[in-house]
Amino acid sequence: MSRWKKIWQGFKNLWVYYRGWKWLIFLGMSLALMMSTYLVIIAKTTSVETLQDGLMNQTTVYDVYDEKAGTLWAQKGTYVTLDQMSPQMRETLVSTEDKRFYEHNGFDTIGIGRAFVSLLLKRDLSGGGGSTITQQLTKNAFLTLDQTFQRKFKELFLALEVEKHYTKDEILEMYLNNAYFGNGVWGVEDASMKYFGHSAVYLDWNESMVLTATLNGPSIFNPIDDYEVAFERRNAIAEYLASEGIISQEDSAYIQSSAIELYDAYIQTEQGHEYPSYFDAVINEAVSLTNIPESDLLSKGYQIYTNLEPSAQQMLNASYDNNSWIFGDDGTGTPLVQSASAVVDPDTGGVMAVYGGRGDYNYRGFNRATDMYRSPGSTIKPLAIYVSALEAGYNIHSAVPDVVQSYGSNNYTPENYDLYTDPSGEVELYYALAQSKNTSAVYLMNELGINRSVQKLKQFGINVPQADQTLTLALGALQTGVTPVQLASAYATFANEGVRIESYFIRRIEDSSGKVVYNNEKPARHMVMTKNVAADMTSMMLDSYSGYGTGYGAGPDWGQIAGKTGSTEVSEGNMETRDKWMVGYTSDFVIVTWVGLDEIGEESLDDLMPSGMGTLFNIQTTNLMSVSEQTPFDVTYASQMNETTNILQTTSWSDDWQEAFSENLDLAREKAGELWQSTKEVTGDLINKGSEWLETIDLPF
Repeated sequence: MSRWKKIWQGFKNLWVYYRGWKWLIFLGMSLALMMSTYLVIIAKTTSVETLQDGLMNQTTVYDVYDEKAGTLWAQKGTYVTLDQMSPQMRETLVSTEDKRFYEHNGFDTIGIGRAFVSLLLKRDLSGGGGSTITQQLTKNAFLTLDQTFQRKFKELFLALEVEKHYTKDEILEMYLNNAYFGNGVWGVEDASMKYFGHSAVYLDWNESMVLTATLNGPSIFNPIDDYEVAFERRNAIAEYLASEGIISQEDSAYIQSSAIELYDAYIQTEQGHEYPSYFDAVINEAVSLTNIPESDLLSKGYQIYTNLEPSAQQMLNASYDNNSWIFGDDGTGTPLVQSASAVVDPDTGGVMAVYGGRGDYNYRGFNRATDMYRSPGSTIKPLAIYVSALEAGYNIHSAVPDVVQSYGSNNYTPENYDLYTDPSGEVELYYALAQSKNTSAVYLMNELGINRSVQKLKQFGINVPQADQTLTLALGALQTGVTPVQLASAYATFANEGVRIESYFIRRIEDSSGKVVYNNEKPARHMVMTKNVAADMTSMMLDSYSGYGTGYGAGPDWGQIAGKTGSTEVSEGNMETRDKWMVGYTSDFVIVTWVGLDEIGEESLDDLMPSGMGTLFNIQTTNLMSVSEQTPFDVTYASQMNETTNILQTTSWSDDWQEAFSENLDLAREKAGELWQSTKEVTGDLINKGSEWLETIDLPF
């Protein structure tokens, strides 16, 4: 006996001894049970009950006052009811695509059997029959278009669930409103306007056959792209309807001899809002923080409540309109000098307005206000150094060195931006900040310790990688950089009495039925500094835009504003300016504006717009001041203070205890949310791994 025969005989003996067929049946049944359970869970947890509302309604974005700000663009057509579609269209579709539609409960066993026989005998499924109208609806609304067993099984189970929630007429109505008809139109109403120039209620037999034929291959069988193929498909449907007794042989012959009269009266609706950068950021945040896919977010009729302040956004936009002279170009195409801005409400942390970039707007393009990370330059100094200095015992009028000296083993020797140091060799703390003294900033960081600055920046929401944890951090040399929104969120802490709230766009999201699916109306709060330190920092930064500071003349035409300026160089050894930052805040808003060059070249920002940054910021802050409540600061300029610190009204022990308790409660809520999210992710991973093998099995239909 050969070696292979011995192996085969041994296998048969083991098979008989251990009753292999019984084990095979047991394993097969167990697998079937697991799969059916999994698919039932998928069907039951899918929001089938909101399907119709989602198809009928557009996703709407609301501003901070809960007023409609606009709608999100999605691939969906004009929704019409079934009685607004001609009887000929409804009859043609059902008779041709799913003639037992009103009899089956979501899937057609006869049609599936016919498709299976065709697959076995002809290796072909061109005759159709495998999917009902209900299955097509669930596939279009809930599933991807991949041809796998897993998708097919999901389609079947979801179809059963849809049939439980809706009548046959409702399903037919939803399908005809959600189907793609080619040439960029969804839904029978827009398709009728696109191909025939009139509403779907007036579709005749000829036109109904053309549109029904288009559904089988929207890019192939539509009459605009290939008239001859569409003509042949129309005639085939006419013959079929005559054979089924739906229309007479005479009508069929007449239709087949008739031309397809085309007339395009379709007008594509534009994206329904005037705040493109803000809405792009809303979409990004929703996709990032929720389990809602972007395609669903755009098309399923969600209600998104945001922190958008329309007046602030309009004023921010106006600061860039017709001001291309500031940047030295025409403001269109791809301008050489770029800019971005972010405005945050210090009381709530909500993003009130953003400007994502100059030039022609690209839908879902690069948003510099939220996606661009650049070195912050000297705007890092209040966050990384001066708060820590006050906490370590320095005060507003403390004397600090202003001398050029070397630090560390590599003899790091910073100089001031204007190469000037005070003849006395020292300046007061507020003046060092107002004049953005590099010498004083590096001295303080060296004295207090780099790690202290790193930890303080972390409290402000800015993580510093190990490679950047050197004394150059004092001048804002960050490889990863910060975004305008991130920097605005950090500075809002000063205006909010030392409490930082992570900036966010979305307050809550409701689905089309009104159910809240995401809520961030009580964001976590983090105590970064005491109220007294925050007040002292505001006093010192009020001088930034006064006669003592580097931002003199760039503030608003009236009212007080505190903040900081900053700039970065093109590269080490190249002193040309690449980035300019201005940060300003009042009790009502925080604004961060960046101006810079996307690409490093021979041009210098100083040459391209020598005074434009200050002019731009003056326009912006004046505009924002005009639409704000203009709440005054409770403190004054540090340069006008004789006291070494602000004396704030003391609070009772119970007030302090309640505030501390509130902060810890918010932190506990945040951690609990993170734990719950991790648990959901682990559970999701287990389910996904259990079904991964199905995704590799291809079907020819």
